[in-house]
Amino acid sequence: MSFPKIFNDLVRSLSRFPGVGRRSAERMAFYILKMKPEETKELSRNIEEVCHCIKPCKLCNNFSTGDVCSVCVDPKRDKGVICIVEEPKDVLAIEKTSQYRGLYYVLLGSISPLEGVNEEDLNIRKLITRLGSGEIKEVIISTDPDNDGELTAQFLIQKLSLCKAKIYRIAMGVPLGTQIEYIDSATLGRALLEKRAVS
Repeated sequence: MSFPKIFNDLVRSLSRFPGVGRRSAERMAFYILKMKPEETKELSRNIEEVCHCIKPCKLCNNFSTGDVCSVCVDPKRDKGVICIVEEPKDVLAIEKTSQYRGLYYVLLGSISPLEGVNEEDLNIRKLITRLGSGEIKEVIISTDPDNDGELTAQFLIQKLSLCKAKIYRIAMGVPLGTQIEYIDSATLGRALLEKRAVS
């Protein structure tokens, strides 16, 4: 038995999500078909609004509905500390620990030779400009503790070594080979507290 092309097109689109294979995509497509018309409209509207309204913060690249994100405009944040992460989802993971009150800089990726992402593909110009102002006293490199994350961390350490800020790498209580977003809050919070200096 074959399904209509429009159903298969939906399955193919859903299977592009990270961690979603063909079977999971089919289950999601079948669920969508069972949804009430108002629910599918709401889902479609939410997707359109997210894509239209959310953009990178002009200071740190975190997700924001305005020009500057809620973290950057928060007067209670420690403006002398900046935590470098790969993706906006890592900001969310760190915020859940309630152990960090500084600012962020989101790289929007990591160096990955296998995927053709090189050092020049990382957007760090804004970061270097901010560090050059002298306001940032401490940098915490919190890239994923996998091969790409470590490669990115070493590149950042080399690039930022001339700045006056003290540079730290997130403590390795974090298991190697995992990603920041999947680490439990207690482990991630401890890793932030036990950061180590690299320069």
